[in-house]
Amino acid sequence: MKKLGILMLLGVLSLFLAACGNSNGENSTDEDKKMVQVDANLELPQKAKKGETVSLSTKVTQGDENVDDAEEVKYEIWKNGKKEESEMIEAKHEKDGVYKAEKAFEEDGMYTVQVHVTARDMHTMPKAEIAIGDVEAREHEESGDDHHHGDHVSIHLMKPDTIIAKEDAEMMVLVESKEKSLEDAEVRFEIYKEGQEKHEWVDLTAGDAGKYNGSYAFPEKGTYNVQVHVTKGEEIHEHTMKIVKVQ
Repeated sequence: MKKLGILMLLGVLSLFLAACGNSNGENSTDEDKKMVQVDANLELPQKAKKGETVSLSTKVTQGDENVDDAEEVKYEIWKNGKKEESEMIEAKHEKDGVYKAEKAFEEDGMYTVQVHVTARDMHTMPKAEIAIGDVEAREHEESGDDHHHGDHVSIHLMKPDTIIAKEDAEMMVLVESKEKSLEDAEVRFEIYKEGQEKHEWVDLTAGDAGKYNGSYAFPEKGTYNVQVHVTKGEEIHEHTMKIVKVQ
């Protein structure tokens, strides 16, 4: 009987350890997922006729997973040189992480289409250009201020799981270019609440290769936009945004 009791005890301990192992594995998976950036692949034709209905399509993914639960996907459209007159169009989710909208352009010219994607506490906003009707080549060349510079730059913001108002929150940004750590870049946070006119800027300090460190004490509870700006010379000017909730 004593031997049987020992065997039963060992069996219970094995089940307990297996359950703990599975639990740790699930937590590890959740943490790994937080590190994976949400990507948005914007697709639209390079040119179209005036008055023609144009399809705007964006596929949203996180790693190998389609994102079907984005909080918001909007297309911001403006004629180059007239950003202040931009319009917003809500996108509708089709399937497999694809969000679509339509737009008919009523004037000839070069236009910029920027998609704003908010999903899983992250924000990304790639953009592209479309030529409508009869557009002179020089207009395209002169629209350089509307271009998004950079070549295969990935930006990952790492922050505490819990952020308390008025307490310093230590954050780190990992930056890679062409799958290599990007060194000697200028990395800054632009922090603000939606609709807030005043934006706070925080300069980050370079650490190990491709790592940039900084801290910020959020003044009050609420939801903040933390936009990470990365610049290096004239070639790289990238940014990405993350939604941060402060308790």
